[in-house]
Amino acid sequence: MANITLAWQNRTDEGTLSNGSWLSTLPLTNLQDRTVQKVARSTNANLTSTKFDIDLASARSIGVVALVVHNVSVVGKIRITGDDASDFLTPVYQTAWIDCWPSGQIPQSLLEWEEDNFWLGTLSSNARAGYQSPFIHLLPTAQVLRYWRVEIDDTANSDGYLQVGRLFMSAAWTPTLNYTLGATLGYTDQSPVDTSLSGAEFFDVRSRAREFDLALDGLTDSEAYDYALQIQRLAGTTGEVLVIPDSADTTRVAIRSYLGRLVGLSPVEQVQQNRHRVGFRLRELL
Repeated sequence: MANITLAWQNRTDEGTLSNGSWLSTLPLTNLQDRTVQKVARSTNANLTSTKFDIDLASARSIGVVALVVHNVSVVGKIRITGDDASDFLTPVYQTAWIDCWPSGQIPQSLLEWEEDNFWLGTLSSNARAGYQSPFIHLLPTAQVLRYWRVEIDDTANSDGYLQVGRLFMSAAWTPTLNYTLGATLGYTDQSPVDTSLSGAEFFDVRSRAREFDLALDGLTDSEAYDYALQIQRLAGTTGEVLVIPDSADTTRVAIRSYLGRLVGLSPVEQVQQNRHRVGFRLRELL
């Protein structure tokens, strides 16, 4: 198990997007809109169409890249490139082609032989459509670069196009000591319920959002004041925060990791010399 990673200050909105082939009615600029259901959609599923570049205007420290609310299929792959030149001829950073939905997400014992994902152990196509969790790439070492390229290889996508609701790029923080045992992950359902005079109930069904409630009890001075306190100052209760509870658990990214916001702000508590505690509750952005 790896320690939790938190990321905030999305740099996407500072950049200029280009490249690929995207619908004029659902353009690349939708990646810079916090309404994650307002997607950018490619004109087709060809490799030359399903890519985009972003110029961040100046070199920024990037430790994580995420694509939120996408329709990449269970066999789709993604490659991320970073450079200090806009032509990307000699990349400073480049991944291999990464599986968007890693194998092993579902134990084979829970899959039926007839299912299309039996041998892959990935989410089925139907199940994948029920998750809006992001594809997340956590860089081994943060890269201070201005130009980035994201390529999606999913030419057989049954939709005939690729779409993404939000691009998230920022620095990332992983505390030295992990969150304390007792953290909870669950769903909150804000669907209003009306009751008639007869007692019958009527529901205005809404999407359910995940909430992760945790405490970091072993923060150093630097972690408490330079990170835990700063995330609250900069993100508040409205700013985007990407939470990755366990970066080593690549098979459950769809279940555990998401783009959210802080629900309330918690003061940093000094529990002993050079040891501090802070609590976070993060609710998923829908």
